[in-house]
Amino acid sequence: MSSDLQSLLESVVLNNYITLVIITAVVYDYVLTFSREIEYVWCKPWTRVSAMFVVIRYIGLCWVLASALTGSTFFPGPLEVSTVVYLLGNWTSIPFFWAADLVMILRVYALWNRSKAILYILLFLYVVQTIVVIVYNGIYSNPNTHLSVTVVRVFYTSFCNTSSVNGPSTRGLHIALAVLSQFILAVTLFIFAVFQTVKQSVELYKATKQWQPNRYVQQLVSDGIIYFALNVLYQILDYVVFNDIGVPTTNASLILVASGYILYCTLVPRFTIGIRELYDRDISGRFHIDTGFGVLSQLNVDLDTTVSAVVFGVNQGLGVEGDIEMGDRVHESGLNENTPTGGSGV
Repeated sequence: MSSDLQSLLESVVLNNYITLVIITAVVYDYVLTFSREIEYVWCKPWTRVSAMFVVIRYIGLCWVLASALTGSTFFPGPLEVSTVVYLLGNWTSIPFFWAADLVMILRVYALWNRSKAILYILLFLYVVQTIVVIVYNGIYSNPNTHLSVTVVRVFYTSFCNTSSVNGPSTRGLHIALAVLSQFILAVTLFIFAVFQTVKQSVELYKATKQWQPNRYVQQLVSDGIIYFALNVLYQILDYVVFNDIGVPTTNASLILVASGYILYCTLVPRFTIGIRELYDRDISGRFHIDTGFGVLSQLNVDLDTTVSAVVFGVNQGLGVEGDIEMGDRVHESGLNENTPTGGSGV
C-alpha cells in the first residue's frame, strides 16, 4: 500500500472517530438538559427568546450532525443524498449563528445599560455579516455552479467528498470577506463584554476596598465571557482548518475544531436555559440576582414601580404583560444581596 493511500485511510478513520465523538457528545448533552428545557422553556410563557432558543437548539442540532456526517463513511451515499446532507449542514449553520449572535448582542446590550450606540454598532456589524454569509453560501453551496460533490471509494469503504470548482484565488477572497465579517463581530462582542466586566470588577473593588476573586469568577461566568471567547476562537479555528489558507491541517487541529463544534453547539443552549432558570429563581425568591441580562435587581409587589423590560425573562404575575426581553443592566455591589445599589431595573 502506497504512503498516500495509507495516509488517506488514516484520515478517514480519524474522521469517523471525530464524527462519533461529536454525535455522542451532542446527543448526550441534549438528554442531560432536556428536562431543564421542558421546565424553563416549554412550560413558561412563549417569548422571542424562546423562539431563538428553539433555533439554537434544534437547527443547531441539525447543523452539527449534518456537518459531522459529511465526509464520514457512515454516510457514503448515494450522491444525491450526500449532497443534500452537505447542503443541510451549510445552510442550517446560518440561522444557528444568526440566533447565537443575536443572543450575544442582547447580552452586551444589557451589560451596557441599553446603550443605543452600542446596539446600533452591533446591529450594523450583524447585518453586514448576514448579507456577506448569505451571498457566500449562495455562490459556493450551489451544486449547479460552484459545488462539486463526489463519492470516493477506497478499498472496502467509500465517503462523500466536496470541493469548489472555482479558482482558489477567487474563493479565497470570498472566504476572507465572509470570515472577516464574522470575526469582526465576534471580536467586537468580546471586547465590549470584557470591558464592562472589568469595569464592574473595578467598581466592586472600590466599593469594598478588597479583592474578591470568587466574586470576579462568578462575574465572568454570569456575564458569559466564556461564550464570547469561544465565539472568537471558533471563528479562527474554522477559518484556519477548513478554508485552505496555507496552514497545515493536522490531526490535532481537526480534533480542536471538533471540540469547538461540541462546545459551541452545547454551551449556547445551556447559556440560554441557565439565564431563564436564574431569572425564574429571582422571581420566586424575590431577592437580588445580577444575571448580566438586566434582570430586575429586586422584585417586590408592594413597591409602586414600573417594571422595565429585561432580557431573557417573562412576567410571572407581577402585573406586567408581554415579553420581557431587553432592558437595563443591574449592578451588583456585593455588599448586601437584599439591597440593590445600582442599575435601573426598577
